[in-house]
Amino acid sequence: MSAFVPHPETEAEAVTDESSDAWLGRLSRIGWAWEFLRRNPEYRRQYTQQADATCLERWGLRYFEDPLLDSRKANVFWRSESCSAVLPVTATPLAADAKPFDIGRLQCSICIVTPNQGEVADVLFRKDGRILQLAASGSRTLEGVALSASVVPMPSHSAGRVLALRRFVSLVKSSALLPNLYPPERRAARLTRVLCALDFWREKRSYRDIGVHLFSEARVDREWNDPGDHLRDQVRRAVYYGRTLMTGGYRQFLR
Repeated sequence: MSAFVPHPETEAEAVTDESSDAWLGRLSRIGWAWEFLRRNPEYRRQYTQQADATCLERWGLRYFEDPLLDSRKANVFWRSESCSAVLPVTATPLAADAKPFDIGRLQCSICIVTPNQGEVADVLFRKDGRILQLAASGSRTLEGVALSASVVPMPSHSAGRVLALRRFVSLVKSSALLPNLYPPERRAARLTRVLCALDFWREKRSYRDIGVHLFSEARVDREWNDPGDHLRDQVRRAVYYGRTLMTGGYRQFLR
């Protein structure tokens, strides 16, 4: 398997403030899937041990990716049967008078992985957590070919495929992954709290500590021992939901 990454991270991407969670509020659904999966201890173990590729189907991935990389930096390739936003395209020879797809003009990073078997290229365009993934058959490169995408058959979750088509057309026309085609997850505020609770739980912090981080120390001091256990229940539910998403529930974001 070979990989081609013609556009490394720009300096602006590299200096993104890692201490702030604000970027999570702008994350698309696929980005949330990776944020929860990369925290899974079994996935981390398999990545560290360079587990056999047959394990990847369990995670819905085409290849292993470093779980230390967040959704702004990771090149995550999902399996098309797991993720409806993977756009299958077919490469054919370019007509003599046709204008080629100039990847050198694109304002995003590009990663192309070509498995050893067959002429298939997995292509990922990425910018600030916005991604577009293609599964290109008929060529191991995007140079000098015409790319066409089939509308039929559609996956059962067709909205993801339609949106991927719109994103690809926009990329070809504008040379950018435009933010207006990457709406943030409507539950982003809640998911950010859940992710925070999960991280504290993974660090073996107490539920009270998690509550302080989520709601403030003053509120915890005031309500933690309330007979109705309302605040404790909110913390428990956040941790439970985070663990559920980490251990497989993240797949809901891929459809």
